[in-house]
Amino acid sequence: MDEPTIDRLQRTDIHEVAGILTGAFKTNPAYSIIFKKKEQREEGLFWLFRTNLLILNQKQVLTRVARERNTGRIIGTYTLIPPEGVKRPLSVYTKIGLPSFISRFGMNPLTRMLSLDSYNRKLLAESIRIPEYHYLSMVVIKKEYRGAGVGTYVLKKAIQRLIDSNPTCRTVGLTTQLPENVTFYSRLGFDKLDEGYASFKGDEYFNCNMKLDLI
Repeated sequence: MDEPTIDRLQRTDIHEVAGILTGAFKTNPAYSIIFKKKEQREEGLFWLFRTNLLILNQKQVLTRVARERNTGRIIGTYTLIPPEGVKRPLSVYTKIGLPSFISRFGMNPLTRMLSLDSYNRKLLAESIRIPEYHYLSMVVIKKEYRGAGVGTYVLKKAIQRLIDSNPTCRTVGLTTQLPENVTFYSRLGFDKLDEGYASFKGDEYFNCNMKLDLI
C-alpha cells in the first residue's frame, strides 16, 4: 500500500481513535486488570481511552493519526508525551462524564486505571534510570494493516520528527505488555531494559521496558 499520511489528532477524530484503541487493547492482559467483568471491558475502556485522549491533547496535540492516503481513513495512532508529562487533575474527569462512569462501572476501574498507568511509568523510570524522557504511548495499527510496514513507517517518521526538533532530552521510553511487540520495537532501534511479570494488586501481567537514544 501507499505510505500513509500522518496528521495531528483532531477533536472530530477522538471517537474513532478511542474505538481503535479499545479494539486493540481489550485483550491486553494489563488492561483486563482494570475491568474484572469481561462484559463491561469494551464499553469501559472506550470511555477511558476517549477521556485520556481529551486530556492528553487538551493544551497541546500530542497524538498523531495515520491515514490511508487514498481514502483518508484512520489506520493507526500513537501518542508521544514530552518529558514534563501532562497533568491530569481529577477535576478534569468530572467535566467529561465521571459521574455517569461511576454510576455505570463503579469507582474501582477508574482508580485501577490511574494506578496502573502510574505503576507502569514507575517501572519504566526505575529501568531507564534518567530523570527525563519522552514517553511513547498508545501505539496501534489496525489489524488489517499490520504486516505491511505501516507501523514501522509511522514510528520512524515520529522518531525522525523528534530528532529534527533538536530536543534537549534525547531518550524515548516505552512499556509493552505483549511479547511480540518487543521484536517490533527492537527492529526500530529500541533497547530492551528488562522484561518479566509485573505484580499489580494481586494480578500479574507481562511487561517489558524499552528505550531509544536519539542520535
